[in-house]
Formats: sequence, structure tokens, C-alpha cells
Amino acid sequence: MDCKGSSWPVMVSAVLLSGAVAAAVAAATLRYGVDPPPRIAGVRLAEMTAAYTTRAASEGRTAEEVRAWGEALEAALDHVAERRGVVLLPARAVAAGAPDLTWLVEAVLAERLARGRPERSGAPAGDGR
Repeated sequence: MDCKGSSWPVMVSAVLLSGAVAAAVAAATLRYGVDPPPRIAGVRLAEMTAAYTTRAASEGRTAEEVRAWGEALEAALDHVAERRGVVLLPARAVAAGAPDLTWLVEAVLAERLARGRPERSGAPAGDGR
């Protein structure tokens, strides 16, 4: 019996088995080991800012009040993005299909301003869901 001839089927089987194991490991890694990509949502940020600055100018708001509004807006954006698990983009940057969460950002912003503290992701504001 030739030694080379009888080892050939064993080697082919080993290579095929190794390939199958590698494919299974790769599939499991992709399915269970990779986080899903973040979802995207839009916010009509330009409109919100324009409306506030117009109102602030007509009401004679101080620079400190405008700064506090900006900090509260940033905190509201962070809060909504974190609670909803989304990346918030200005609505004009989103072509189509992403939900518009302006209403929720405005609600969280109003609540933070009413409480008088624009803190970031500390105490939760609203339900954010």
C-alpha cells in the first residue's frame, strides 16, 4: 500500500473540516459579535434655533439666558439620542426615511428649562421613549 495515496483523502477531509469550522466561527462572530449599526433620526435643529433666537431677541434675553438655552438644548439632544439609541442629525442632512424626533427634543428641552438645570444625562428628563 502506498503511503501517499492513502493519506490524500485524510488531508482533503481535514482541509474541508477546517474550512467548515472557520466558516461557522466567522458566521457566529458576525451574527453575535458585532454590534448593529446605529439608527439615525432627524431633528429640525435650524428651525428650533431660529425660532428661539427670534423670540429671545424680541424678549430682550440676556447672553446668559441664551447660553443656558444652548446648554439645555445640548443636554436634551444627548438625552434623546441616548434613550432612543439613535444618532441625531439635522433634518436637512437626512435624505428620507429617518424618524423626526424634533417633538421629543423640544419636550425634553422645555422640561429641562422649566426645572432650571440643563445638566447632561444626569437625572433623566421625560421618558425619552
